[in-house]
Amino acid sequence: MFEPNEVLKTLTGRGLVSADGCDAVRVRYRVVVERRENGVVAHGNLHGSYINLRPIWLEPDAQLRLANGRRLNISVTDLIGDVAEFESTGPIGPL
Repeated sequence: MFEPNEVLKTLTGRGLVSADGCDAVRVRYRVVVERRENGVVAHGNLHGSYINLRPIWLEPDAQLRLANGRRLNISVTDLIGDVAEFESTGPIGPL
């Protein structure tokens, strides 16, 4: 049995976020991996430049490359100043 919304892992580091048709953006990230009723999901924050993050925010699908080289499919859901919030959009493999 597991706890609903159980935090499995929190990752921080520097990485790259990209989307089709947009330049990759260097970011600092905080990724929270949780187990929920419907599976494992990830969400968190990206810290970068507003001017560079804005085109990615406007795209529905993006990808975050973590410091360890692993990739996470995400959607940027909010952008306030230099901080973007995101949610995972695909399966969460080993991070």
